[in-house]
Amino acid sequence: VTERYVWDPLLVIKDREGRVTQLVEGSYRPTGKARGLPSRDYSQAYLRSSVDEGRSWGHEVQVPQWLGVNEVSLIVAGNGDWVAACRLDEPPEFGKGDYADLYSGLGVSISKDQGKTWSEREVLHDFGRHHSSMILLSDGRIVMTYVVRAGYPKTEDGFPQFGIEAVVSGDHGQSWDLDHRYILADWQGNIRVDRGPTNGWCSPQSTSTVLLPDGSILTAFGTGHRNPVGAKVWLMDV
Repeated sequence: VTERYVWDPLLVIKDREGRVTQLVEGSYRPTGKARGLPSRDYSQAYLRSSVDEGRSWGHEVQVPQWLGVNEVSLIVAGNGDWVAACRLDEPPEFGKGDYADLYSGLGVSISKDQGKTWSEREVLHDFGRHHSSMILLSDGRIVMTYVVRAGYPKTEDGFPQFGIEAVVSGDHGQSWDLDHRYILADWQGNIRVDRGPTNGWCSPQSTSTVLLPDGSILTAFGTGHRNPVGAKVWLMDV
């Protein structure tokens, strides 16, 4: 049996009285080679749901448009569409080394029929940005946060740079204002790029964004910025 992974929180759907009517879970499995993809392993993402608050679950459904997708973050848009922010498998040119997953990309796929069918994913970032989290604002805009593990230029003295960004969609996830990204945090790694794969140990891990009652937005994220050169274990702070 192929191992199955669940990373992102469940999508919780409630009625007008606040009762939970459905839980939706995204999962994925690393699997074999696929026609039309480079000759290497790839991921396949799935959906399953529960209508009894998680006591029982329906069968997993393989989403064809999510071939080459692993971690999926879900939200219901203001118009009722389901929006999936998808972590894309790393491009083949970055290989399959220990920390090749730092180069995973970010895409969006949309369902207009409550998860029965999905659009082909729109690629927002080819590589280096993933671990997304989304919230719906009162005016219908969607805010998405994500990590930046690759794509910032290294410093003049050879250290990598990392960050947390946010982008906004004003049309229910159909498009995103990538020209006006918000940089929520950025920092320099403390392990030089030429010191091997552990330079990525200073990178960010996941984002969790919530809308607070006063309308402000809170984003928590992980960072390994305290990992010293020569560390044997990847340490992560929040």
